[in-house]
Amino acid sequence: MFRRGRRRAGRGWQDPQEHRDDRDETGYDSTAVDHDGPYDADEAPDDHVRRLDLGSLRIPVIDGVQVQFQVDQASGQLLTVTLTDGQSGMELSAFAAAKSAGLWDEVRVEIVDSLRAAAGTAEETDGFYGRELRLQLPTGTPGELIPGRMVGIDGPRWFLRVVFTGYAALDPTSAPPLVEALRRLVVVRGDQAMPLRDPLPLKLPREITDPHGSDGQGDPSEPGPDPREVVGGVATTTGRMPAPGVRIAEVG
Repeated sequence: MFRRGRRRAGRGWQDPQEHRDDRDETGYDSTAVDHDGPYDADEAPDDHVRRLDLGSLRIPVIDGVQVQFQVDQASGQLLTVTLTDGQSGMELSAFAAAKSAGLWDEVRVEIVDSLRAAAGTAEETDGFYGRELRLQLPTGTPGELIPGRMVGIDGPRWFLRVVFTGYAALDPTSAPPLVEALRRLVVVRGDQAMPLRDPLPLKLPREITDPHGSDGQGDPSEPGPDPREVVGGVATTTGRMPAPGVRIAEVG
């Protein structure tokens, strides 16, 4: 549902009616939408908010929000990052984009076509970040669909795809902690050259990989929390069944 392809001319940031004078040399217009974040790393505020460092994403720690990770056990690669408040979920994915234009206009068309081919549906509507998609997602069970809501955010040389599930898929105002987390999110594109649409690299945060801290103050004789199931640094049972070869970790 997110494949490489040729860009359609005139899409992305090319609308001449929207703040052309405010675009920087990358084509990114920071004034196109009236909101706080997500922030590019070069524009992130010094707000003293604690954030988990996931490499290309810095996730704010928000009261009532858990951060869940799915990790491929064979490779150790971080596959997905999802924030949840217990009733709604918000999956975050960041991709490399071009300097000259955004991806969201093009991606929306592809998502609609892909879902129709898979017996799902997608309907465009207006949202806080501009155009978004209301989804009916196939579950794998014939005739069964679940609601979703997809938001796309074009940044300077990056594209952020956000998928809401649960109550927030139907009512954008039903999950204020997740909205707050998105507003305080920081995207780190980096300077390295990357193919268009490649996922930006992710890593597990130190709170998972080094729960005792690297300063030597923790007691190494005490076992750390199970990195597959962690909530606020305390091992717990999640009750979910991950896909084969995938482990789940949580911080929150």
